[in-house]
Amino acid sequence: MNLSVDKKLFYKYLSYVQGIVDTRPTMLILSHILLEAKEGKMFLSSTDLESSVYTSFPANIKEEGRVCLPAKKLLEVIEKTPEGEVQIRTINDTQAEIDYKKGKTKIKTQNADDFPQIPKPDDFVYRAIKSEKLENLIKKTSYCVGGDELRKNLTGIFFDMTQNGKLRLVATDGHRMSLTEEDIENNIVESFTLPKRASQEIRKFIKDSEIINIGVGKNFFICDDGQTSLLARLVDVKFPDYKQVLPTNFNNTIKIEKKQMLEALQRAAVVLQDKNRGVKIYIGENKMEIRAISDDGEALEEIPINKLTESLDVGFNVKYLIDALGTYEGEEICFSVGDEVSPACIFANEDDRFKQLSVVMPMRV
Repeated sequence: MNLSVDKKLFYKYLSYVQGIVDTRPTMLILSHILLEAKEGKMFLSSTDLESSVYTSFPANIKEEGRVCLPAKKLLEVIEKTPEGEVQIRTINDTQAEIDYKKGKTKIKTQNADDFPQIPKPDDFVYRAIKSEKLENLIKKTSYCVGGDELRKNLTGIFFDMTQNGKLRLVATDGHRMSLTEEDIENNIVESFTLPKRASQEIRKFIKDSEIINIGVGKNFFICDDGQTSLLARLVDVKFPDYKQVLPTNFNNTIKIEKKQMLEALQRAAVVLQDKNRGVKIYIGENKMEIRAISDDGEALEEIPINKLTESLDVGFNVKYLIDALGTYEGEEICFSVGDEVSPACIFANEDDRFKQLSVVMPMRV
């Protein structure tokens, strides 16, 4: 194999496939990226056997061929090369050489024939969606995904397309939940759970195109923008019935400036020894107080609000509130807490709460 390619272009597409590489592989080959030179393009592939990414881009092919290079080392080398053309060629069966301005680097290779065959199911039913919409939906829910493999049903984002013309995404770790939805042209009723890692990697490349295609078939999800594709095995455990825990009571709703509340919570969190510990929120007549106490100090923040029907004093995980507020785009949010044992509900619009809704369970402080 012998080819040359622009460094910036190469690095861009390397970053798309590098994120899916297995960082603690059971097989050495899974820590590598497959490079293929053919038909005037360079093709890149990576997999961890659960998810796979493959992409291609133009290159000056002098000799076609294929080789596997270690993903982390290759990315670091290309990142540090000077701007301009980069040449990649195999020297023998065990080494490749990367030439650039005033330097070269040799890297040990693996046999391309050992790279796992990436499945490409052909039974997908696709629907088109604006990439900006999908990126925003994932951004507003991915922070809530659980990380406990013993509760596998919480380790992904639930795509709910059971309402005609709507795409709703939901994520929860058992202590908090985020829900958001967008209107799309869709007449296929289905739902599935996409693993968190796959949803994070999608956000890297979908901005390249205005419209992308997503599809589901035989326990796999695919996202394709015409140049880069991600194929992911779906979470095979049923997502909880989130509709059963959706709040129906939005009493004591106040409108508050998002930035003011977010910065007050961030300052209060500074004195906490463990950022996962709670803050006490007092909501009374014309004010909200945020209190944090630890062995390192105390913090008291006061925010003016509209008068409430009754006073409340309730504790919340400060990190959960900060994470949720950070996903809202408007200047104002609605904050609702029914009573001392009810979850906090955050939403942007009282007329359409499910456009984006965050739910945070209370905690004893």
